Amino acid sequence: MPDPSRTPTRRPRRSSAEVRELILGAAAELFAEKGFAATTTREIAERAEVRETTMFRIYDSKEHLYDEAVLRPFTDFLDSFTERWMATAAPVGHPAEVLEQFVTELHDLVSGNRALIAALDWNQATAAHAQASLDHLESVGRAIAERYELDFDVPVAIRIATASVVATTLLEDTLFPEDQRGERLRKELVRMLVGSTLYRPTP
Repeated sequence: MPDPSRTPTRRPRRSSAEVRELILGAAAELFAEKGFAATTTREIAERAEVRETTMFRIYDSKEHLYDEAVLRPFTDFLDSFTERWMATAAPVGHPAEVLEQFVTELHDLVSGNRALIAALDWNQATAAHAQASLDHLESVGRAIAERYELDFDVPVAIRIATASVVATTLLEDTLFPEDQRGERLRKELVRMLVGSTLYRPTP
């Protein structure tokens, strides 16, 4: 008669949402540690403690996993930011207010996911996903330009602002002494971006 004390305990059945979260978490960790090319789907499945076949039923390729685990947090932020500001009554607020929130939130996102953002593989498909969200973000820039009668190149300005925050944050620990990081750095980024947005060339 089998000893009940030696009967292996079955792991509780996990929901689809839990499995997705485990897979994305494992993928994000491995892509940050090893990069896209060096990470295998078997490693992701093993770390997530799921079968590789189960993982492929949810994410049909490593590229799909990469988009969801690495790029999605970035594009979700851009889309969410756009929707929040365009939903206001005005729409949008003063450029200084909008840019301060943009810089603060994007800086926090990149700071909290520095290795992951640095691991982004800007191939054609990845760039296309990012461009769609940046195109969406242009609506905030156009609303600001129209409301305050400002003359700036909206598509280019939006991308410069995004690239400035991302690149500066990624290099924050390398280029800036400790006393210049964090809030001090964010304030100067906001000041420079607001200044360029409000700049009016002399006739």
